[in-house]
Amino acid sequence: MEIRRKSKAGIFLTHFFMWALFAFVMFFYQPLSWGVDLPHRFWWRQGLQVLLMLSIFYFNYLICVPRLLFRGRSVWFVIWIVSVTVFLSFFANRLAEKALPVRVQIERRLMIKVPRARNAFDGFLFTSGLLVLAVSTSIAALQRWQRDQRRHEELQRQQVTAELAYLKAQINPHFFFNTLNSIYALSFGDVQLAREALHTLSRMMRYLLYETQQNQVGLRGEISFLKDHVSLMKLRLHDHTTVEFAEPELTREWLIAPMLLLPFVENAFKHGVSATTPGKIRIALAIQGNRLAMTVENTIVRSSGVSHESGGGIGLDNTRRRLELLYPEKHTLAIYEDADRGIYVVDLTIELA
Repeated sequence: MEIRRKSKAGIFLTHFFMWALFAFVMFFYQPLSWGVDLPHRFWWRQGLQVLLMLSIFYFNYLICVPRLLFRGRSVWFVIWIVSVTVFLSFFANRLAEKALPVRVQIERRLMIKVPRARNAFDGFLFTSGLLVLAVSTSIAALQRWQRDQRRHEELQRQQVTAELAYLKAQINPHFFFNTLNSIYALSFGDVQLAREALHTLSRMMRYLLYETQQNQVGLRGEISFLKDHVSLMKLRLHDHTTVEFAEPELTREWLIAPMLLLPFVENAFKHGVSATTPGKIRIALAIQGNRLAMTVENTIVRSSGVSHESGGGIGLDNTRRRLELLYPEKHTLAIYEDADRGIYVVDLTIELA
């Protein structure tokens, strides 16, 4: 509330000083430069002209532009503009002269003959009116564009939040259900390993429930979550599948959007593991300046019957959208098949905060 009040005060002061400058330059500076004693009626007329411009400005800014131009009533808006300019050009000065005649007073006071205009067109009021209409229309259009931008950004933030919630909803039931089954099977054999796996699972659940509610989390925690995910996934792997995980030495706590790296790891396990074919999954993370570089490689398993980037689970389209929204022009992502090595490769770089 206090910020909004200060913002309104700032807008009011800006309008006040801009109008004071406009009135002085357009209506008072030149007559003052003449160095003559002008009658009071002249200054009253100049003040009325300022009030006329003020009225046109705010009527156009607050009513005509929003209700005509922005609602598609362009013809009526053009009629309004033409009407104002015609009135200012041919009638405003005549009406002012009838209401507050100053020509005779100026001629008597200065002892000179004030020349009459050869035609009824008032170029000064025409120019001033066009300037006022153009500025008021431009300001209204700019403010509307800014509001639309803020609304668009808010919708994007809501979309990111919804997508993150969707990611969690996809991860939690499927992953935790399968992991609990693996732990249950371990409990009949290696009880100690089952206990460790259960402890890892509880740590992951705690991270998902509490840490990922923020817009950004520490990279250290995100990497720990990935390691826990990999360790639990390895419980379900056969001996002929190997997993490598390389992590960087963090000298400072970098920030990153939560749950952004997991889809690439999950995708590698989904499409790079076979019950009969030997395979390998390699996950490498590194810090290069202020950038995080991530490479995920997995053996191509043709028997899966689905594309590496499609099928169930989380999928990568959602993650691509999150990267575009959260790190516009601050990330690179390449996903390709290296046929010579028989692997799928994900190369991701993100400029960290």
